Amino acid sequence: MKRVLIVGAGGIGGRHIRGFLKTGRVELSICEPHDERRSAALKSYEITSTWADICEVPLDRFDAAVISAPAHSHIPIAQKLTDARLPFLTEKPLSVSLDGVDELIEAVNKGNLPVRVGYVNRLRPWIRAAHAHVVEGSIGDVRLAYANVSQDFRKYRPDYASIYYARKAMGGGAILDCATHVVDLLLWFMGPVSEVFAMYDQLVFENVECEDTALICLRFASGAMAQINVNQFQKPNVAQIEFVAAQANLSIDNGTGTLSIVSDDSGDERSETFIDDNRTPLEIHESMFAVQADMFLDVVDGQADHLATLEEARENLRVCLAAKRSYQERAMAKL
Repeated sequence: MKRVLIVGAGGIGGRHIRGFLKTGRVELSICEPHDERRSAALKSYEITSTWADICEVPLDRFDAAVISAPAHSHIPIAQKLTDARLPFLTEKPLSVSLDGVDELIEAVNKGNLPVRVGYVNRLRPWIRAAHAHVVEGSIGDVRLAYANVSQDFRKYRPDYASIYYARKAMGGGAILDCATHVVDLLLWFMGPVSEVFAMYDQLVFENVECEDTALICLRFASGAMAQINVNQFQKPNVAQIEFVAAQANLSIDNGTGTLSIVSDDSGDERSETFIDDNRTPLEIHESMFAVQADMFLDVVDGQADHLATLEEARENLRVCLAAKRSYQERAMAKL
């Protein structure tokens, strides 16, 4: 059994707690500054120990840690864990700015620490299958992608106006909290980005500082292009990406767990569904946290994986920050 510390026991922290417990491979402790959250976690889960302050935690007692605190605190916490030579999985986005990111990556690499970033959508079986199609070239060279990832965030987080999401400084908003997942997949499938152009706004949400809508266009170093549409107030929960390649179009639908390929103009498609039950999109998303926990524990044991690395998360953050800069400056942002 590995001793794992969860830093942050809020909404996403709870998902990590449940995911790691489902592996049957860990003893969990938590570090959470809010008394109510700490008490609730103790009542709801099998927790060995708790602390209110990361500075009080005897880090040398643990085999690994998970950072599930708000994004603006990721780098300082990660640096503490790195100094203690403790492997860790950190939530996305990596941070809210590039301050301290390169220094952290240098320290992690120097210490040869197993560290990954929680872009959990990579673990969905249909996305892994789609990635294999693209990497192996079975649909030809991907030149274009369209993504629509939109939902009524208020349904899933009714407390949205009182948590990190409402504050720019904490990594809230449609770009850093939602579009970053799509950016991760596009970088994974299509390589580095060279140019970003974006528009975003707060169209519906009240009592927040952040955008609830974003339209982002990307140009990749390969010359390929992509468009990302995000809004967080529409009623249907939509999470779809279509890759347009030389020989076929490949589509993935996170809501139905479906991968489809159309290779001619007849409209006939080959499709495969990876979900054989009636789980909701939220239940499917939740189930991936156990898969992620298992894979991260394998990483700690030295096994191969396809979780996002710090370097990949840094490039993702650069793209998201470029999208924000693009609209602020009303200009194309070059990377």
